[in-house]
Amino acid sequence: MSLMTARASLEEFSIKDPCFLDIKTHPDWINIFGNNNPLKVEIGFGMGDFLIEMAARERYSNFIGIDFTKSGVQSLLTKVKTNQLENIRVVYGDARNKFSALFLDEELETVYVNFPDPWPRKRHLKRRLFNPEFVNLLAQKLGPGGHIYMATDSEPYVQQMMEYFDAELSCQNMNQPSGFLCNRKGLPKTKYEKSFIYAEEKTYYLEYSRLPITGKPENPAKKDFLKSKNTPSFTEAEKQFKSNDLLLTEKFQSDEANAEDACDLKVVADSIAKAGDKKWAKKVYKKAEEKSRDSLDFNWLAYSIFETLGDTNWARSIYIKAADKSESSLELNWLAYSIFETLHDKEWAKNLYEKAANMPGNIRELCDLADSIHETLGEAHWVGKIYHLAEEKAEEYSDCHELADVIYKKFGNKEKPRELYKKAEEKATDGSDLHSLAESIYKNLADKKWAKSLYSKAEKKAQSSGDFCSLADSLYKNLNDKKWAFALYKKAESQAKTSCELRDLADSLCLGLEDFGWVRNLYVKSEREAKFFYEFRRLAECLFKNLGDKKWARAVYKKAASKAIYTSEFNCLAISVRKNLGEEINRILF
Repeated sequence: MSLMTARASLEEFSIKDPCFLDIKTHPDWINIFGNNNPLKVEIGFGMGDFLIEMAARERYSNFIGIDFTKSGVQSLLTKVKTNQLENIRVVYGDARNKFSALFLDEELETVYVNFPDPWPRKRHLKRRLFNPEFVNLLAQKLGPGGHIYMATDSEPYVQQMMEYFDAELSCQNMNQPSGFLCNRKGLPKTKYEKSFIYAEEKTYYLEYSRLPITGKPENPAKKDFLKSKNTPSFTEAEKQFKSNDLLLTEKFQSDEANAEDACDLKVVADSIAKAGDKKWAKKVYKKAEEKSRDSLDFNWLAYSIFETLGDTNWARSIYIKAADKSESSLELNWLAYSIFETLHDKEWAKNLYEKAANMPGNIRELCDLADSIHETLGEAHWVGKIYHLAEEKAEEYSDCHELADVIYKKFGNKEKPRELYKKAEEKATDGSDLHSLAESIYKNLADKKWAKSLYSKAEKKAQSSGDFCSLADSLYKNLNDKKWAFALYKKAESQAKTSCELRDLADSLCLGLEDFGWVRNLYVKSEREAKFFYEFRRLAECLFKNLGDKKWARAVYKKAASKAIYTSEFNCLAISVRKNLGEEINRILF
């Protein structure tokens, strides 16, 4: 995950371009595109590469991209013009706010969401794109038989996505029995996606379809699940096929034949090389080179050829192609680092770093560049200049805060971070921003007085149960202020309405105040408000973990089973029951 994470800007933004839509009411899409072709939307298109390729592939579909980053909007509009595409329109803003006005019910054929920000910290969960309300809105806008495709590198987030979509009556999970896939065919890969694949990190893919009729059948998978002698694990889809040499060869042949792009071919070639057949691997690497399209493809291909085949000359020739394809500071940075690491060509790496420094992107890219130069070349003066440039470019709250954290971590200097933290405070508008800032100031500067003032400001801006709860957690952990934390937990309880909010509050109390009478009462309320499979399953897990109450957990697990629809849900439930109660799920159901 990147250090700096994007968030929606409150600023208005407009640009004069025929493909840019600056509208606040429902558009006449037929008039805008000049046809009645299917409407397909990508939410959070980044630099726009996925959308460009989709629009080029499907000339008889109309594509709308929605993103709240100005650089992304400008990048996509440039690529639309360069590729002479007439079937793309671009919208600036937060999709959660734009969707209702942009689209009528059942107007969309497809929605794509590739790697939305997972916002992993508890206090930032409300910023996630997906919540039950937005999932319901997406379902409304999809026509019967329409599809939504999602991808993420975060396992907690993919589980949450599944929970929300599985609970939506009008949507059907298309990936059973696991509920998700670990690879996806038929759709182009984003650069962000390829970076995870090349680094051999897990990615998760979801596909849901809008049902033609309202309502899901009750427990269609239960009968089949119970017939099965073996209970598959939640990660069954991730298991790699292992067999003898013949079957392994057949698998490699199949993978090579079904490879869709350079990324797929490179992964296949790596596996073949590791298996010991370098001659075959070389042929597949050749195919990958022919299909490579961008700097990332060429960069990682060169790295593999050097590492697996030891072919320096071939690797160098591919690195040259990667340099020619580099479009951003980040790509040049990655390339320079790779060349230094493999070829040990200091001058070439330095030249690429200089090019990267002359086309600076965002704060994150500048910090990454400084880190790379420090690690490879060790030029402290140059690193200092880049951090100074980052400081000059830091305007948004997140830029100032995160840059201050980085500078403190790298140099241990408190003076410059203090200046940036002050600037961040002036720009902070959200309670969770002030909360985060308070933690950094207490941890890095040891300034308890300043931290307390920020916590006070954050409390005034807190609105939801989650806001008060996470604030109380932080206060108790960092300042050890039990009295203040108790008052905030009480406010959290007064705002808690849903089963999840009540359960989360109870969980926090177990870790903080350890008032188990209060905790038990909150769990009772949580069970009373629970409606969906995942709410009962999570509650049962907490009852066992925090209270050690097997009897109560078993009863709640049974309620979860009654709400389960998909095989993936029964699989997940079976694993949870076995882990916590040491029993098979059949004993819970009967």
